[in-house]
Amino acid sequence: MKTKLTAFIGIVLMLAMTLALVGCNKKTAETTTVTAAAPTVVSQQVEQVTGAQPATQAQQNTQKATQKAAQKTTKKVAQKTTKKATQKATQKTTQKATQKATQKATEATGSPVQRFSGRYGNGRCTIDVIAVSNNTVRFNVYWSTSAWEHSEWTMSGNFDEDSNGFYVYYNDCTKKDHAFNDEGTEETVETVYTGGHGVFRFNGNKMTWTDDIEHIADGMTFTK
Repeated sequence: MKTKLTAFIGIVLMLAMTLALVGCNKKTAETTTVTAAAPTVVSQQVEQVTGAQPATQAQQNTQKATQKAAQKTTKKVAQKTTKKATQKATQKTTQKATQKATQKATEATGSPVQRFSGRYGNGRCTIDVIAVSNNTVRFNVYWSTSAWEHSEWTMSGNFDEDSNGFYVYYNDCTKKDHAFNDEGTEETVETVYTGGHGVFRFNGNKMTWTDDIEHIADGMTFTK
């Protein structure tokens, strides 16, 4: 009887020890689980408190800011360039209009020399009217007869006026004929006559030439 009681007590003690060990292992496992989970919870709490964003989102925000700054700079440069070009075009147009208006006013109200100086032309003939003084002009007449020959007249005179308008009478004309070879080198110069006389008449931007020696320009009108 005593032996059986001793054996029973031993069994009970073993069961108690087993239960105790199981309880310790369970607590250890729970502690490990809680400990492992803690960093995640803390990390989530830090993100909520500090507003931290993932690295990819920060990069996207930086890229957007860079693009916006570049667009702003490009727009500013384009506006500045356009403004400068517009100002330059406006200035050029205004200057051209002013010069044209001044020239027109001078031609309408200035002296005959100011009004009628310039280059006139008709076909192969050009006539330069060049101011010499307040009332005196020189004429250079160039008339091409071919690729190898042309004639030149030079004369001068003073402006005068009659019922038909302004005119210049001359009596000092010299005519020369020039000839060239195929290379464009002048070969001969011939003085045809000196002391020629005639008259130029002006009407606005048009001019007529009466050559008393050859009447070469009769019926022609030269336009400025």
